[in-house]
Amino acid sequence: MRKCFFLYITISTILLTSCLTINQKRIIEPPYAPPVQQAADAGEKEKLFYVYYSAKDKPVIDGNFSEWNGLQGIHTRRMVYGGLFNPENTDGLFIVRADDQYLYLYAGIDDDDPEVNTFPAPQAWRGDSIEFFFGTDTGHHTFYKSTDHRVRIIPKSKTNKFAYDFSIDDVAMKNSEIKVAVVYSEKGYQIEAAIPFSLMSITKLKPKQNVRGDFQINDADNGKERSRLIHWNSGKDNTYLDASSWGYGKVVGLNDQKEGAGK
Repeated sequence: MRKCFFLYITISTILLTSCLTINQKRIIEPPYAPPVQQAADAGEKEKLFYVYYSAKDKPVIDGNFSEWNGLQGIHTRRMVYGGLFNPENTDGLFIVRADDQYLYLYAGIDDDDPEVNTFPAPQAWRGDSIEFFFGTDTGHHTFYKSTDHRVRIIPKSKTNKFAYDFSIDDVAMKNSEIKVAVVYSEKGYQIEAAIPFSLMSITKLKPKQNVRGDFQINDADNGKERSRLIHWNSGKDNTYLDASSWGYGKVVGLNDQKEGAGK
């Protein structure tokens, strides 16, 4: 009888411990939205990104970023995972320009531990890198259309500003028309790039045209795998397969912006 009693106590203890363990390890949904005290700074009012068009005024991709001064960009501050938004850990400003042949992208990334990315381009989301999603088809759709693309730019050196990897839709690209410059600092890095329309299935953009897109920072600290994923628009890790998760943009004249339009 004592054996049965002790067996009952043992089984009850195991079941109770199991229940506690299950409850303790319950998966909790991550806090996708920034904390309340930072909401005003977390991109909530940036409902539209601009593409600044000029047929004549073109940035030179040389690591001198002065040609981007005075243009209104958007911030990537929507945490997909990696905790609550903290600008001391990761923050980013993105600006887009265009002429009749290229999309130009600027990214100013604040990072408390900026690192060189050693992964090949298709796997480089696992380390420090940026991604740019862009499309000209503004109708509602989930699967990528022919003009929807995912661009990834990967910094490769802290001493050679022209060392980079590049991919479109997870296909590594080596093309003399692609131009990228990366400049590191102790607290982050800046990137400027020229992306030919010929690789984006785009013929030309024009002022007042509506477009769609999103911007992403991949952040890995201490030489480990990506620990933070941050977007401008989407609160989930779905931009690479669901174009409906992107936000809206508009093409505006570069000179109009310099005169105060688009504010």
